[in-house]
Amino acid sequence: MLVGGVDFSGAKTVPNDTWLVTGEIGSLGLQIQSVKNTGAHALAKELSGLNELRTIGMDFPFSLPVEFLKFLAQKLEKPEFEEWQNIAEALVFMNFEQFKQFADEYNIQGLRYTDSKSARVAKSPLHTANPSMIQMTFHGIRLLATLAPERYSVLPFQDDDPKRCTVFEVYPREVLYILGLTDKGYKAAKDKKGQEKAHETRKEIVSGLINLRERGDAKYQECPRLHIDNSIKGQIIASDHAVDALVACYCSAMLFGSPKFFPDPWKVGNDNILLEGWIYGPAKLIE
Repeated sequence: MLVGGVDFSGAKTVPNDTWLVTGEIGSLGLQIQSVKNTGAHALAKELSGLNELRTIGMDFPFSLPVEFLKFLAQKLEKPEFEEWQNIAEALVFMNFEQFKQFADEYNIQGLRYTDSKSARVAKSPLHTANPSMIQMTFHGIRLLATLAPERYSVLPFQDDDPKRCTVFEVYPREVLYILGLTDKGYKAAKDKKGQEKAHETRKEIVSGLINLRERGDAKYQECPRLHIDNSIKGQIIASDHAVDALVACYCSAMLFGSPKFFPDPWKVGNDNILLEGWIYGPAKLIE
């Protein structure tokens, strides 16, 4: 069974740093198969060739705060959005400059319900400072809108179907934190000393994932055992984007094999999830 993880970028450069990691779940655990910087422009085509893909986590906000959505509907002179598909369609028919203009006029970088409830509070999908989220959110939602509904189920907006590939939102920092691994200091740095330190931190994270079950904590014994060939491991450690994609892939394997660790979004009592989406993380491991 093939699972995947994506660290998505909304940067204009082609290719930008959009990384895809895939792995196969078998009796021995999760074996990483490939690591690629596809760029956002080629991601959908790359996914279309993965017929065995069953579950994939993507690192970007799948939607927007409900109060901004009300504002956006007013600006577009449309009724308030009732379904996520209508939101995605609206973004498909506008360019980023238009979207940014609406966001600037709204001038509130609000959080979704799920952003504030994750183990690591997530940044607003409308966040514009470094790291900028607004481009990633806009282009990410447009990507989801291109996925064939007969092939993919985008959670939580569409019903999960064993005949289709499950696509879900993941926040790698949250997953690292839940698994007791460092979630800071592994991003790219400008100076040589900082780069070396970040590289060592990425090595620690990958090693920590591989040896998760050897730490002796009973709660991790149902987590999949991770296997990575040395050549692939070097590719991952060289890039913080690849590390995030690996963590997203590992979260996919967990969601597929041990869904009991993941809170049910429909049991939190907040109907805004229908429009705002949900960050999927194995939070029950730390309850």
